[in-house]
Amino acid sequence: MQNLLSQIKACFIVADLPARLDASRQRFDDQYDSQALKRLMQLALVFLGVALLLWLVAGYHGAFHLLNQMTPLLPATFWQIVTFMGDTTFVLTLALFVARRKPELLWVLFITAIYGTLATHGLKTLFDAERPPVALPAGDYNLVGNALRNGSFPSGHSFTAFAFVSLAYYFFNNRPLRWGLLLLGGLVGLSRVMVAAHWPVDVLVGGALGMLITVAAVKTARLSLTGFRWPMHLFILFLLVVAALMIMFGHSGGYPQAQLFAKVIAFAALLVFVSEYFLPARKPPVS
Repeated sequence: MQNLLSQIKACFIVADLPARLDASRQRFDDQYDSQALKRLMQLALVFLGVALLLWLVAGYHGAFHLLNQMTPLLPATFWQIVTFMGDTTFVLTLALFVARRKPELLWVLFITAIYGTLATHGLKTLFDAERPPVALPAGDYNLVGNALRNGSFPSGHSFTAFAFVSLAYYFFNNRPLRWGLLLLGGLVGLSRVMVAAHWPVDVLVGGALGMLITVAAVKTARLSLTGFRWPMHLFILFLLVVAALMIMFGHSGGYPQAQLFAKVIAFAALLVFVSEYFLPARKPPVS
């Protein structure tokens, strides 16, 4: 029993978490990257400008057939996996990989999720736009996965993908990684048109909102220390673990061919979480 208690006291979550959160807060304050936020806002404005131009020239449904007709060029499994990468549960699960090393990212992610839920669901309810399977006759488009019906504007998956990409863009100052992340976000957005879940305008606006709301979340997080206190950190972790368990227990978001890929990622994320939070804290080497 004494040995067990000693091991519990040595776990990172007991021994080192408060100190790590204090260090995270200090790092978050010191490494404020206004240029990164400016670039994200500029890119978001480009997205909004392209969406407006597309709407003016070709209407709300503009460019859908141009893109969707190319869906069969790649396997349906590919499109299902890519589009599921914009599912909220998948993105929350990914955050487990960096939870211990980047607690500040979790706090911004939490704020982004709140702002994003209010914005995207508010706009979906306000516009109640029909999705391609409702607006177009059957056989006039390529459908992958379930046929969704209403709440097309804006794209929630595109919002989620670009919000997470923007978070990583801000917290990881590596140019190749940043470009790779933006391209991945673009691919997830494109997949929403290829599976006939959204119109291109939905994707552009959803992606722009993801970037703009992340910028707002970074600025908000700097005004509050709540996310750097261990009760809030553990609460956010709890939400991330629930998301991973939802995937492990079969959540596929209507794209069953993505389930195996998603389960592998979720299992790996849970392993990383357990090993990093419940094993003895690592001590720096003695020089």
